[in-house]
Amino acid sequence: MSTRSHEKNSQRILMLLAAFSAAFLIGALFAGHLADLLPGLLRINTAPSQFTRDYFKLGGLGGAFLNTGLIGLACCALLFFSGAECTGLTIAAWWLNTGFGTWGMTLVTIWPFFLGTWLHAKWKKVPFGTMANQALFATALAPFAGELMLRYPFAQARGFTVWGVLAGILLGVLTGFVMPALLAHSPAFHKGYDLYSAGPAAGFLAFVIYCVLYRSPGIEVPVNTDLGDGERLFVTVFFLIVFLLLLPAARLADPECFSGYRRLLSSSGHQTDFTKTYGLGPTLVNMCVYGLFILLYYNLVRGVSFEGGALHVTGAKFTGATMGAVMCMYAFCAQGAHPRNVFPVMIGYAAASLLPLLTAAAGLVPASNWSLTTQSMLVGLCFASGLAPVGGTFGYPAGIAAGALHAVMVMSVPLLHGGFCLYNGGFTAGITAFVLVPVLEMLCPGRAGAGGGKRP
Repeated sequence: MSTRSHEKNSQRILMLLAAFSAAFLIGALFAGHLADLLPGLLRINTAPSQFTRDYFKLGGLGGAFLNTGLIGLACCALLFFSGAECTGLTIAAWWLNTGFGTWGMTLVTIWPFFLGTWLHAKWKKVPFGTMANQALFATALAPFAGELMLRYPFAQARGFTVWGVLAGILLGVLTGFVMPALLAHSPAFHKGYDLYSAGPAAGFLAFVIYCVLYRSPGIEVPVNTDLGDGERLFVTVFFLIVFLLLLPAARLADPECFSGYRRLLSSSGHQTDFTKTYGLGPTLVNMCVYGLFILLYYNLVRGVSFEGGALHVTGAKFTGATMGAVMCMYAFCAQGAHPRNVFPVMIGYAAASLLPLLTAAAGLVPASNWSLTTQSMLVGLCFASGLAPVGGTFGYPAGIAAGALHAVMVMSVPLLHGGFCLYNGGFTAGITAFVLVPVLEMLCPGRAGAGGGKRP
């Protein structure tokens, strides 16, 4: 692809991300009473954002959409004014930031991390635009900044204080400054088989900060698990409209987009950028199809638990965290994920969810409500989809094993960082790849290193 084509693609991607931001802002206008928008936004931005915080309940549906849209615009502004080249990775970074706009990130907490990465670029004497993606990924530790600004070291929020704000800004700046260096080494940890490559970098750094702020001084860790009843209808209709509008956009970008999409579906997803390999048109088709695929799963999924001697079947609640999970799972639709290579991971999750059911039914352990619709499992699956290249490269059984292994670990990993790392599932995916991929490479040497090519 020529330099001019790269520039044109970059401009189109930035326009697309701006359009997504506008969609969330428009959605906010229809999500509830207009008089509640700004008060809801204020409540969200003046409360700690430790994992998991349901912004639908905290600030109302409209306030959550407004926070998301404004974060999206802030990210677009960073990309535009830094002169960054927008790629499939940029799409992923943007969706991760906006995805957490409904359950863990605020418009207030992102800026120190941007500033820290800008200082890193100055230190390295390189254009900030070359590190814009890293700046967006650095916000994975935004809850730490919010905690220092509003609550630390107390159990209850006390509001902004001068020293708290200064401490939060300092932590964000330091995190943004060191994150690019950590991100550069992260792929070596999982060999590119975790699409959420920033997960291990953010997770290990969060572990260090957590030990310094909480574990070592013996300060009690607060817990945020207050979830609402959800807003299934509005969220579903909103995403249906957004995803379906991508089809005419794909045809405008490339009249041959559907034939290109068939080729895209043959990709293993390992270390590939769909926008560069297949073009923007087929990528937009995947963004539509994959988005509908995710939406269908979260609407149809049912959890089965064993309590009181009886089986219970439950559906997923569309809380702010669930909506955020849809968006975070969607993030890598231009950077390696498509329905074909994510599906085996989902099968692995379904299989793993039966484990506590079987042990409870056998009388080995007390009854457990751990199921596919438990909030942690709903959220966990979105990041387990980052293991799509495992199934895409080594085959469906490997993808199923990766999904199952991720499922059994994802609820324990927050103990390492206290729930302050938004990329908890991506961190877990990195650990899964670290353990599983070397074994798969030993067993299937001919399939390793398939890159973005066709499935073996």
